[in-house]
Order: sequence, then C-alpha cells, then structure tokens
Amino acid sequence: MAHNTEYYTYEGTPINGNLMMNVQVFDIIIKRVVTEAENVSLDTSKGFSMSGSKNLVNCTIRDNEVYITLHLKMKYGTNISAETKFLQKKLADQIKEITNVDVKSIDINVEGIVF
Repeated sequence: MAHNTEYYTYEGTPINGNLMMNVQVFDIIIKRVVTEAENVSLDTSKGFSMSGSKNLVNCTIRDNEVYITLHLKMKYGTNISAETKFLQKKLADQIKEITNVDVKSIDINVEGIVF
C-alpha cells in the first residue's frame, strides 16, 4: 500500500482504521524548538513559507519516513558546528517524545550570520 506523502502513517495501529499524522504537525514542533533556541533563527530573508516557494522549514514524508530541511541564521560568535549538532538532536528528541516518530534526517542550511 502506498503512503500519502502528506501524512505519516503509524504501522500496525488501531482496530477501526489507520492512524495518520499530517506533515504540519512536524512543522509546528520544529518551529517551536527553533524559536526557543537562543543563537538561531529561521532565515526569513527567503520570504514567507508558501506553497511552491523555498520553505523556511521543509518537512517531507517519503515511504513513511520523515525528512526535514531547515534554513537558519546563526548569531555572530556561535559555534555553528556545535549549535547545529545540538539543534539536530533536540529536534529529533522532541519529535520522538511528542509523536513517537524517528526522523530519518534533519538537514540544516545555515544561510547567514546575524550581528
């Protein structure tokens, strides 16, 4: 059975049908975690997150696996490597805790530095 690319489907669930989670659930969790981070912000220079444009947060589901790409700016003086590794782990942990879904990959594109 092919999975709809807009939903994550829990395998082997409910008695009365499938349990599916919209891709926007992951988007909301990601934006919340990034907003709480001190040295990081979404790269709003790319414009608003609109269908057909380069999204600030791009979450896709392929073959029932979750893939995330973020476009961020870092605060000047931040250790970019350490901060992005920390953010990847925090995002994966929060998504797992809230949804019980393991993320396949979290790609972070640092688009600029904020002074």
